[in-house]
Amino acid sequence: MEDPFAVKELRIRQPARMLPGRARYDIFEGRNLIAVAAENEPRSALQTMASLVPRTRVISVRSAVGEPVLTMVKRDDDWVADVTDPDGQLVGRIQIGETRRHYTLLDEAGQVAGQAVGDLAVKQFTITGPDGERFARLRKTWAGLGKELLTSSDHYTVTFTGPMSPRIRMLVVMVPIVLDMTRHGPY
Repeated sequence: MEDPFAVKELRIRQPARMLPGRARYDIFEGRNLIAVAAENEPRSALQTMASLVPRTRVISVRSAVGEPVLTMVKRDDDWVADVTDPDGQLVGRIQIGETRRHYTLLDEAGQVAGQAVGDLAVKQFTITGPDGERFARLRKTWAGLGKELLTSSDHYTVTFTGPMSPRIRMLVVMVPIVLDMTRHGPY
């Protein structure tokens, strides 16, 4: 499997919208857009204002030129997000902990492939492998005064610190999106 996220650091940004109709995340390497993750089913402004968020949400990730990279299906009933490749094959799962500070990365066979554990402020995470080796660091970063005051749009930085398989790297890239959807966003 080709690794579309084989870079040292990624920035994940939400476009600023007062009333977003669907979740959207732009994934950058430096200033270069490399992928866009967007929710498949938009919601009306009324549904957004009333916080009527569906229990199951589908996010499609496409490259900057529009080619499918992966799909994530986040289910609130069992606090899990399934990540599949463009062919529909399971890449892995992200289990959401009860406090939303702990995320467990599971490979396609259901084995623990990593952990993402956040600080008490849920702004900085360390992502480690099953034996404690460091995979990455995740930070929720300042989005700017206008975004922070007027929208729920957030920014994240993922810094890869250790080697990992492309499949695990895809799960790591999806952790800030799962985190944002479960903890920070109105989505």
